[in-house]
Amino acid sequence: MQDIEALLDDIVVKDGLTYRKLFDGRGSTGKYNDDDVMSLAARISAYNSLDLTGAAAIVVEAQEQYDVALRFANIAKGKRPIRVFFTPEEARAWLDSNPTVEDTV
Repeated sequence: MQDIEALLDDIVVKDGLTYRKLFDGRGSTGKYNDDDVMSLAARISAYNSLDLTGAAAIVVEAQEQYDVALRFANIAKGKRPIRVFFTPEEARAWLDSNPTVEDTV
């Protein structure tokens, strides 16, 4: 969980919130419980108040990852388009389409 928090901090410090983001979780081994998901989603939701959030695509490879990522996306979406995919190609195509919040989850 610390690696994800460090990544988020880095994105904020480097003014990366407004950019589109693709998070590739394929091959990841992290196990996140409900508290972890809620904590990360709350942190991301707090960024919504800055009104600087770009679209985010999350790529996973297994249904279990998809379920956790979808739960996270539903909690964290706010004013940002966010969606979960099984391939990076689908995720990139969606990001390239300039998605709106209506194109979320």
